[in-house]
Amino acid sequence: MPETEVAEVETQVETTTEAPKTETVKGEVFDPARAMRTIEALRAEIKELKPKAKQAEELTAAEQKRKEAEMTELQKLTAQLEKANAELKAAQLAEMRRTAAVEAGLPLVFADRLKGETPEELAEDAKKILEALPKAPKTPTVSATNPGAGASQGETEAQALARIRGQNVNVFDPNYVKQHGGGVVIREKHLTQE
Repeated sequence: MPETEVAEVETQVETTTEAPKTETVKGEVFDPARAMRTIEALRAEIKELKPKAKQAEELTAAEQKRKEAEMTELQKLTAQLEKANAELKAAQLAEMRRTAAVEAGLPLVFADRLKGETPEELAEDAKKILEALPKAPKTPTVSATNPGAGASQGETEAQALARIRGQNVNVFDPNYVKQHGGGVVIREKHLTQE
């Protein structure tokens, strides 16, 4: 039985070895030489069109400058006025947003996210955003334990440094030694010859 299986496999291999099919594009046979000629022609066309595109941009810019030069003084001033009014309106709206955020208790980061044109609309939107924000849990006020009537509430930084580093103490000073005890007392004895 195994011999027949091998024979069948060999026949399958023989039948599958056909000549590769040529690729077609839209029903036409692909020709690499013709494709390369087309690519080169397109590159040449692009090379020709780049200077023309640059020239067209320059002409457009020159036309714009010519139109601006032809504008009457009144038209120029009108355009400047419109631009200034737009900037003023944007600044006023930004200030109204900031004010609405502060009045509502909203962090200033959210001020530019407020929507509306009037102070009332902005205040209403600020309240909505504030309600949507998660609330921070309030920390309970804990009173200090009763350390006693005469106890201090802690030491200052200067006191801590003096405790750690030690005070400017001269242990050889007899007055300090008498007041605080300890230290080194040197008593001079006169050596006499006997």
